Amino acid sequence: MLAVVNKPHIEISGDTIPEELLSFLKDHYKKVDIIENDEAYQDITETDCYKKREQKSTPGSTLKRYRKRAELSQVDLAEKLGMVKQNVSSMEKGTRGISKTTAHKLAEIFQTSPGRFI
Repeated sequence: MLAVVNKPHIEISGDTIPEELLSFLKDHYKKVDIIENDEAYQDITETDCYKKREQKSTPGSTLKRYRKRAELSQVDLAEKLGMVKQNVSSMEKGTRGISKTTAHKLAEIFQTSPGRFI
């Protein structure tokens, strides 16, 4: 069984989810999807569409997607990274590379693998 709340993103999975928890989610969030048979769904990373997108993806475009998803401005992200906004802009455009050190900082900020940005 899988319970998914879109915003803020909450995903709970298990063989059974306590009814009290499901009631709480339904009462407090606008959209809650309860999926009884999550085996019927395909992992997005296994789809052709996802694979094609990943082939076209650059470290800069990935950075921009993560930044926008986190609702951060370039200025906000630059402050977190200890750099100026122009550096973030250049990394997103691909005119400036993303160092391993910066990739690790980005991974920490966005809770993902540093490899996403290299």
